[in-house]
Amino acid sequence: MNYSDHSSRRVVITGIGIVNPAGIGKDDFWHNISTGNSAIRRITRFDSSEFPTQVAGEILDFEPADFVPKRLVIKTDRFTHYALAAAELALQDADLNLEQEDSYRVGVWFGNNAGGWDIAERGFYELYNDGASMVNPWQATAWFPTAAQGFVTIRYGIRGYSKSFVCDRASGASGLYFGVKSILQGHNDVVLTGGSEAPITRFGMTCYYETGELSAETDPDSAYQPFDRSRTGIVLGEGSTVLVLESLEHAQKRGAKIYGEILSGSATTDRSIESGKALERAMNEALKEAGITPSAIDLLLAEGCGTQVSDRVEAQAIAAVFESEAPQVPVSVPKALFGHLYGASCATEVACGLLAMETGQLPVMQAIEQSDPGCQLNFVTQPSERSVSRIMVNSRAREAANFSFVVGSRES
Repeated sequence: MNYSDHSSRRVVITGIGIVNPAGIGKDDFWHNISTGNSAIRRITRFDSSEFPTQVAGEILDFEPADFVPKRLVIKTDRFTHYALAAAELALQDADLNLEQEDSYRVGVWFGNNAGGWDIAERGFYELYNDGASMVNPWQATAWFPTAAQGFVTIRYGIRGYSKSFVCDRASGASGLYFGVKSILQGHNDVVLTGGSEAPITRFGMTCYYETGELSAETDPDSAYQPFDRSRTGIVLGEGSTVLVLESLEHAQKRGAKIYGEILSGSATTDRSIESGKALERAMNEALKEAGITPSAIDLLLAEGCGTQVSDRVEAQAIAAVFESEAPQVPVSVPKALFGHLYGASCATEVACGLLAMETGQLPVMQAIEQSDPGCQLNFVTQPSERSVSRIMVNSRAREAANFSFVVGSRES
């Protein structure tokens, strides 16, 4: 399943908006990611001293009123606040005024896996302690996973073809994949894609912990170590990344700055997370559709969820696709510095690749303290410089849905 049937149209990225534990705005974020500054810390939002998981990637200095109209703040959850802020930053970065666009040719394609845990948890407290009359009347529309997409469309008057996706760790990758398709198929000229998550509440993290994939390590420096032999699982993060996608014709017509082009995207499914054949096929299909060989990839941004099985499977799939190039191609997992963002994950990795193209600096991941013989790749664990023209981004869900994208610079 890929984009090749619609090759006459091209999709480019013209705006990046980031609200992340590592920084609000692409400049602060990239400074920390390219220099390896971790934003994973002990949880401060609630007392986690007796909680089964005690570290996360929290956003500490975010004020909704700085980005979100007051009338929307009280109607929405934290994950929607992040999405609204990231969307505004992305539009500013793209220098795109949606009031000058045909609202029926603009879409929003977001991923979200958790919905509004913060407002839901407060609603439970209000219901059982103060009575039903004290529950926020916007509770029903605020917690729903589609709320981020919905309120972004409301704020900007967007009426075009839009969707929300819930697909575990690949929620945001689903939004990107089908958002690109909406432009390739001629439904939209402009798409806001990405996602948002805010699961760091007692109730939210309890539900995630029950998946068996969250790390129980209490030391923030060793809790999230993708591909390390001693890896123990995922550390959750929160935040939002929004990318502005446009048809190449639309972007050129308005003289937009172009960060890069989506050269290909492939989606596959497998019967088991213990099989990497479908991920391998997704990568091969993405390379074939982009018309390049593995040696043309300058940077690979891996899923790297940090569990023993999934990391080993992904590493073996990468090695199988890249063969002789596997030890050479730089591989990074930037989310190891700020936590897994599920619905916002894939767009954040794409943003890292675009910023690497722009700056010549590579995104850094946590150090590999104990090498795993089953995960022998060229990991970027120290600040590094390299010319980057093409990147590959992988996303893989617990249910074995796989996505692989190739993104190239305009000069590639």
